[in-house]
Amino acid sequence: MSAPFMPESLRRAVGENLQPVRPLPPVWMRLLSTIALTAIGLAIVVAMFKLALRPDMGEIPMWLSWGCTAAQLIVGMLLIGMALREAVPGSGVPTGAVKLAVGTGVVMQILVGIATWMHSPGVPYVKGQGLTTGLGCATHDFALGLPALAVTLWLVFRALPLRPSIAGLLGGCGAAVTADAINHIVCPMSDLRHVLVWHTGVIFGLMLVGWLTGRIWERVRFGRP
Repeated sequence: MSAPFMPESLRRAVGENLQPVRPLPPVWMRLLSTIALTAIGLAIVVAMFKLALRPDMGEIPMWLSWGCTAAQLIVGMLLIGMALREAVPGSGVPTGAVKLAVGTGVVMQILVGIATWMHSPGVPYVKGQGLTTGLGCATHDFALGLPALAVTLWLVFRALPLRPSIAGLLGGCGAAVTADAINHIVCPMSDLRHVLVWHTGVIFGLMLVGWLTGRIWERVRFGRP
C-alpha cells in the first residue's frame, strides 16, 4: 500500500517548522517542584501577615487540628498532581475523576469546618463585624493559595493541555485546599457563618480563577471561542 500523498508545499512548511523540544519531566518531578515552591510561598505569606496558631488549639483534638491539616495538604497536592497530568496530551483525567476530586476537596473543607465548630466555638462572632473579619480571612486564604496556583498554571501551560480550563479548575481547587489547611489552624473563628461563607467561598473563588485563566489561555493559544 502506497503512502498517502502530501503536497510539496505542505511537506516544506512542516519541515521548516520542525524544532527540537525539551522532554517534559514526569508528573511526579513537576509535582515535587510545585511542592517546594509552594512551601516557600506559604512561608513567605505566613511571615508577611505574621500569622499565628489559633488560641484554642488546646481544645481541638490532634486528629482535627494537625491531622486534618496534613490530610488537606495531601489532598491539595493530589489535586495539583491531577492538574499537571491533565496538561499532558493523552494522559487527561477522566471527567468523572475530576468531579470526584474537586467534590472531595470542597466537602473535606466543609466537614473540617463543621467538626472544628463542634469541638470549639473559637472567637465569638460579633454582629456588625462579620464583613471586616471575613474579608481579612479571605485575603489570607487568597494570599496563601495564589502562589501554589501560579506555580501550577505555569507548569501546566509549559506543557500542552488540551483542556486547560479543566487543568486550571483542578489547580485552583488544589491550591485552595492547601491554603485552607494552613488557615484552618490559624483562623480563630469557628462560627459556620464565617467558615462557610468566607473560607468555602475562597475555594470556589480560586477554582474560578484557575478555570478562567485556563479558558483565556485556551482562546489565545488555540483561538477557540
